[in-house]
Amino acid sequence: MRIQFDGMSQAKTEGAPAPAATTAQVYVVDDEPMVGDVVQAILRMGGYETVFFNDPYAAFKAFNEANPKPTLLLTDFQMPQMTGRELIQHCKKAHPALKTILYSGNVQEDTVAFYPARPDRFLRKPFSPKTLIDMVQAVLSE
Repeated sequence: MRIQFDGMSQAKTEGAPAPAATTAQVYVVDDEPMVGDVVQAILRMGGYETVFFNDPYAAFKAFNEANPKPTLLLTDFQMPQMTGRELIQHCKKAHPALKTILYSGNVQEDTVAFYPARPDRFLRKPFSPKTLIDMVQAVLSE
């Protein structure tokens, strides 16, 4: 799994994503902790409050207990315990207004187009921090 950093791995702020205009809580779910940590760090640089889960069942349990609910669910597609698509389906059933982004390096966007509970956006890995922040901002502004 690769995530492109577009020079952001250096201690420069130029080219860094602009901070989010509003505070939004984002649940990040990925069974690969290193990937989840990177995604979470990118979102925090963008001004978002994040909570990371490496187990989709734990994420769903926390989602059900959360009050208020998170603003956005950002999840990997391929996880052994439960797919990101299934997690989105369960969460949207409990809270239909939830915004969602599904990302994957293994499947294409047209694969998820046929599922009943589709994400608001699909993000293909590898992606740059700017691409991630821009997509999060776009989904949250809808």
